[in-house]
Amino acid sequence: MQRGVLKVVVERSAWVVPPHFAVWVPAGTVHTSRATASCEFQATFFSERESFLRPREAYGVTVTPLLHELLERLAAEGISQVQRRNIERVLFDNLDPASHDLRVRMPRDRRIGPIADALRAEPGNRTSLEEWASSLDVSSKTLARIFQNETGVSFHSWRQMVRVQSALEQLSNGSSVALVARSLGYAQTSTFIDAFRRVLDVTPGHYRARALTA
Repeated sequence: MQRGVLKVVVERSAWVVPPHFAVWVPAGTVHTSRATASCEFQATFFSERESFLRPREAYGVTVTPLLHELLERLAAEGISQVQRRNIERVLFDNLDPASHDLRVRMPRDRRIGPIADALRAEPGNRTSLEEWASSLDVSSKTLARIFQNETGVSFHSWRQMVRVQSALEQLSNGSSVALVARSLGYAQTSTFIDAFRRVLDVTPGHYRARALTA
């Protein structure tokens, strides 16, 4: 990803792909993507036969300066097959999973489908799990167990990741940190900053500045 934000859905996982980040999608895996306005990105394809890198599922990748240069070289015209194979070998050696998993795993269970849909549409929704349980006529313990089983994380962690994805998109598009915090339901901007930093080890202000100069 070079500028803006790309949304990628691979099977049950959804990513918001910001600058300096990429998603490796294995060959034959059904996926969709949607680019935001003024988005600039590079899609690089590798031969499954030639590649020795065969992960069974998609994963996020941090695009380091080295990885960026290798991808740019692969996109250049006139490189020979031998050159391409040599570049790919170096690239595959440096294609490590990102330290921060920016995916949101989508649940299949219909009992929590309305919750997932509502939070994806409105990440700032502050309805508690207990309130959801009451409106859906099911116990909060049942909902908590389903969320853990379906997504691998708790309801609160899942909602936080949905909010982080929304924040990445808004910040990459130039929204201020304070505006993003309000849109996501945070009463205090400092609370949002702390939550964002816990997930990405960087403040939203620093991320915004980097994204806008990418």
